[in-house]
Amino acid sequence: MKLSIFYGLLRKSLWSNSNVDFSFQSSRGASGGLVTLWDCTEVEVWASLQFEHVLGIHGRFVKTGEEFTLLNVYASCDISHQQALWHNISLRLATLTDHNVCVCGDFNIVRSMEERRSVGGSGTRAESASFNQFIGAHDFIDLPLRGHSFTWFWGDGKSMSRLDRFLLSERWCLTWPNCFQLASSRGLSYHCSIELSIDEENWGPRPVHMLKRWENFTRYNEFVRDKWRSFQLDGWGGYVLKEKLKLIKLALKE
Repeated sequence: MKLSIFYGLLRKSLWSNSNVDFSFQSSRGASGGLVTLWDCTEVEVWASLQFEHVLGIHGRFVKTGEEFTLLNVYASCDISHQQALWHNISLRLATLTDHNVCVCGDFNIVRSMEERRSVGGSGTRAESASFNQFIGAHDFIDLPLRGHSFTWFWGDGKSMSRLDRFLLSERWCLTWPNCFQLASSRGLSYHCSIELSIDEENWGPRPVHMLKRWENFTRYNEFVRDKWRSFQLDGWGGYVLKEKLKLIKLALKE
C-alpha cells in the first residue's frame, strides 16, 4: 500500500460493512504501507503492534471467545533485510508459544524453486533457506494453496511466483482444523488476492469424533501434548499435520 495516511472514508470504501475498524502502518516512499481491517461485530481487538515491515494485532473472535495474534507482513526483496525480519518476528513469537498465531502477507520469497517460474532465471535455493528455517523453527503450517499455483504475475505473463501465504501455528490448526488458503483471480494488481477460509460445509469424517472416548482417560491432554511435540517430521505443513494426527492415533491405541 503506497499511502502515508489512511482515511476513515477509505476504510469504508474497502469494506461494505460500516462496523469496521483498522490498524495502519504508513508507507516509506512507494512501498511498505500496511493496513489490517476487521469487522467489529465479529472481532474484538485490544492491542496493535508494529515494527519494520510488520503490522500486528491481538484480539479474539466474539462468537467463540478464541484469542489470536495476526502479524501482517510486507517483506523487503533484499535477502539480508529478510533475514533481519525473520529474526525480529521470531523475537515477538517467543512470547506467543501455544497461541493461535497467523503470520501472513507478501513475503517476497519462495520456499522452493517449484514456486517460481521465470524467463530470466529461477534464483537459488540458498535464497529460500533462511525463510524455510524460520518456518521450521516455529513449526508453522503452510497449507496447500487452492485456486492458483502462484500469487504474483509479471505483466508479460511469463514470470510468476508464490510470494503470498498464510503461516499458521499448530495451535491455530488444532483450533480451526478445516482451514485452507485460496488464491483468487488477479485484477489490476500484479498479485492475486489470497484468503484464509474455514470450510464449515465440507468437514468430511471428523477426526475429533474418533478421539472423544479417549478424553476420559487420566492424563489424556498431557499425553497428547507430549507426544505431539515429540514427533519430528519433515515436509510441507499439510503433510506434517496429517502424519502427526496418524501417529497420535497409533499412540493412543497402544
